[in-house]
This record gives sequence, C-alpha cells and structure tokens, in this order.
Amino acid sequence: MPHESSAEPRDLVIQLARLGDLVQTLPAIEALQEASPERTLDVVCAAPLTVVLAGARRIGRVIPWDGVLWQTWVTRWQENPTATLQAMQSYIASLGDTMYERVYPLNQHGRSQLMTRLFLRRSSGQNEQTRIEARMRPWAQHLRQVAKERGANRVHLADVWCGMCGVRPRGQAPLCVPPPAELPDDLAGIGERRGLWVALATGAGEADRCVAPAVWSQWIREFLAQTQDGHVALIGSGAERETAQAILESLPTLLHGRVWDATGRTTLSQLMCVLQKCHWIIGADTGPLHLGTLVGTRAIGWYFSRARMHETGPYGEGHWVYQHATQAQPHSWPIMESIALMCDDRRRIPADWTLWRSRMDRWGAFFDDGSGKAAVESARADTWRACAPVLCESIAA
Repeated sequence: MPHESSAEPRDLVIQLARLGDLVQTLPAIEALQEASPERTLDVVCAAPLTVVLAGARRIGRVIPWDGVLWQTWVTRWQENPTATLQAMQSYIASLGDTMYERVYPLNQHGRSQLMTRLFLRRSSGQNEQTRIEARMRPWAQHLRQVAKERGANRVHLADVWCGMCGVRPRGQAPLCVPPPAELPDDLAGIGERRGLWVALATGAGEADRCVAPAVWSQWIREFLAQTQDGHVALIGSGAERETAQAILESLPTLLHGRVWDATGRTTLSQLMCVLQKCHWIIGADTGPLHLGTLVGTRAIGWYFSRARMHETGPYGEGHWVYQHATQAQPHSWPIMESIALMCDDRRRIPADWTLWRSRMDRWGAFFDDGSGKAAVESARADTWRACAPVLCESIAA
C-alpha cells in the first residue's frame, strides 16, 4: 500500500450517499470534532458534492469519490480481485498519502467497506477499528429494520449516524455559510426585492416522492394571490427542468415576474446562495430541502409515500412537516394550510395529513405534533439503550 502514516492523529468519515444524506451526516461530523478536538477529521463523499462541506467547520480534507468508477470496480471484484485491488490502491494513492487510525463507514455496503480497508492504518488502527465496527453493528441492524418495517421509529437518521460514530448528538443543527458564488445575471435579483421569498423544490430523488407540476402551480397561484410582495424561486437539478417549465406554462403571464426559474441553472454552491437568500424552502423529502436548512432557511416538507419525517425530516429547530397518513399517493395536498403556516403562523391540518414541528433535545432531533413529548423521548431513549447502552448512560447523565 503506497500510503504513509500521518504525524498527527487523523480520522476519516466515509459518506457515499446522495445530497440529503451528506447534509444529515454533518451532525455526526460536528459531534466527532467536539468529542476529539485534538484529532483531524477528513471526509470522503461523492465528488459532485464536495462543495457542500466547503463551509463546514474544521474539516481537514474533503476527499472526492468517483462513484461510477468505484461501481465498476465493485462489479469486477469477484472476477479479478488482484487487478481490481491494484487499481483501487492506485486511485486511493492519487488522493493523498494519508492513512487513518479510525475510519467510520456510514454506508454499510461493499464500496465503503473496501474503502475502509484501503484507508485504515494497519499497524495501530486494527483493534480500534474492530471496536468501531462492533459499535456500528446494532445501529446498522436498526436501520435495516426501520427500512423493512417502516414502523414507529423516532430516532432521526442524523442521530443514528452519531450513534454509529460513538458520539452523542450535540442538540443543535449544523449551520454553514455558502462558499462565494456569483449567480447568472437573470437570477442575481433573487432575494433582493423586499417581501417573502420562498424556494420551491420542484422534484425529488425518487419518482414516488415527486409532487405533480399542477399541484405546485396551484400552490404558487394561491401564495402569490395572498402575498402581494411574495416571490418564488424554482430550484432543482437539470432533471427537473421539464417540471419547472410545465409549472411556468400553467401560470398566468402576469405572475411570471414574481417567479424565478433556477432549475438546472445553478452549481451546487450557487444553489446554496439562492437558498440562503430565501426565507423558506418548501418541497418533498429531497436533498435541496435539507441543504436549505444547512444555510439557515426554514423548511416546510410534504412527506408522503415511503418518506417519514422521523427518519429524514428537516434537521433542526422550528421546521415543519406535513406527513401523509398512509403510503398511498395523496389525493389532496396541504396547499392552503402550508401557505397559512408560512405567512401567518396559522396551524391548520388538512384531512389525511398530520402536522409536525421539528425540535431538538439531548437525544438529537425529533418531531412534535403537540400530543406530548414524554412518550416520544421514551421511545427514542429505548432505541439508544438498545443500540448504544454505554453511550446512552452518558447522554442520560
């Protein structure tokens, strides 16, 4: 292995998932930094997402991961492990010569496990890594059970990752300053006019979590009718350009001057700047919703299908989620209700939905529907006791 040992103690977090998961890994990263301030913490993430961590505090290095290339190697591993390993080692060597005493592979699949073995310092880190992996195992089992049963779990994914890293949730959400980014000329006016600015996430990572363009069109018409100084910025990837175009075409021409289409037209750093200029972001369970909370924008989520806010709701204090009562596709949407909540703090609940507010406490993030905190805290404490009994004692102290 062509790596050299680093003179300073360094640890590595591996997070290979998509945008929303990377954002929700930051609570664990900050908790690790707080627990061991003398150690340098590096992070491996998907190459297109490295800019998300540019504003994070005290991260040593952000190492880009080429997912397509690694997927090819994983596929070839069984056929020719020796050549594949050599190619992987050459790739890792090209990223630097550092090896790590502690590696936290938050994605429990083959790619991150192989990367752990390649990055781990053999001489002194093996025993410590064995303890880390043993500590992760109950949490990994918990996540598999949650994914399978979609049950009554109340521990947020971000806090599960804290447990996997052997640290307590800090009880506060990360907040990052976007890296400097100049917007295209026709988008530079976003956030500059007075009034209420809302970023609308037009899509979602999974097709069954997408809200139809007609629904968003109705939401925009109602919102702009009720707020004379309201403005909407449509955001999303290039895959959502068609959705945004359908929304714009369905709106009266007179409203076009108050709707700004940024879908597929911003880099990730530019998107972070757009989100920071808005007071609210509204959307389904999608990466930009979580990115908005990271830069200080308040969020309203519409969670339906397999999305549950207890696992992946917007992390922090004071965000809102309308959770659909079943996994079936909704027939009606909280259009007027979410506008009333956003504009006047009026909390109305439509049929077949429940309304929850995000909160923070010693166990991390949770969502409160006003029915009583004690039962929620008890359920979360039970999970922590089962998955991390030693750490749980320090949290409860």
